[in-house]
Amino acid sequence: MENKHLLDFQNVFYTYDEEDKDSFAVKDISFTVDKGEYVVILGHNGSGKSTIAKLSNSIFVPSEGKVFVDGMDTADEKNEFKIREKVGVVFQNPDNQIVASIVEEDVAFGPENLGIPPKTIRERVDNALKAVGMYDYRLHETHRLSGGQKQRVAIAGMIAMLPECIVFDEPTAMLDPRGRREVINTARKLNSEGMSIVLITHFMEEAVFADKVIVVDGGRILAEGTPREIFSKTEMLISCGLDVPDTVKLSLLLKEKGVPIEGLPLTEEELTEEYLRILNL
Repeated sequence: MENKHLLDFQNVFYTYDEEDKDSFAVKDISFTVDKGEYVVILGHNGSGKSTIAKLSNSIFVPSEGKVFVDGMDTADEKNEFKIREKVGVVFQNPDNQIVASIVEEDVAFGPENLGIPPKTIRERVDNALKAVGMYDYRLHETHRLSGGQKQRVAIAGMIAMLPECIVFDEPTAMLDPRGRREVINTARKLNSEGMSIVLITHFMEEAVFADKVIVVDGGRILAEGTPREIFSKTEMLISCGLDVPDTVKLSLLLKEKGVPIEGLPLTEEELTEEYLRILNL
């Protein structure tokens, strides 16, 4: 029977110091990512988010508990290659992920290491660059690209490996607002085409389009639910060093002032629609 869960964390603990079992970076973490699902993991710096990213495709293996990728145990070394074909990780700093001086050569690096035939690599590289809107830059020098463009090239390199899921570990943390939009729009586009996405971030507005949001604090899962459910818990978010999107703040403020807003608008478009409804326009 086909595994519904592409990614499955089961009571996972991880420590960077095997001699100190009390210093767990993640503690009793359990969650799933289904095929085609868009999951956002929120948490402040040091909450355990990046450790979760590395546990997702056997870069790390659990100190305790199990992580399964499409039913394969990440702690079983014979599964390592297949797991990394299924789940790829894009990290925070694009400069640390780019290995070639020309864009298309960088995107081809992964497939070449898989021993893919040259003709197939050409097709994969072109398709991946088109998917992230960087095809016209395929012959450009990577060091001349903006931060957002470099991150999209890093994503293209991952797409060319044809994973079923990409885990983004704070991919926009080092980018300006335009670069952030480029990367998030790329992630949403890939998800709309059927790819599972796990976005790890501390930017609240990046979570509003998720199917599921997981809040991590102190290495533990503090809450899990839809964006609307999570952002309605403002006190909980503030208590663990997080915030809520500006649109949610404005919605709550208007409600306090007596404006009859229904539900909890998460985006500017939703808030505008609700405002027009109130005005009977």
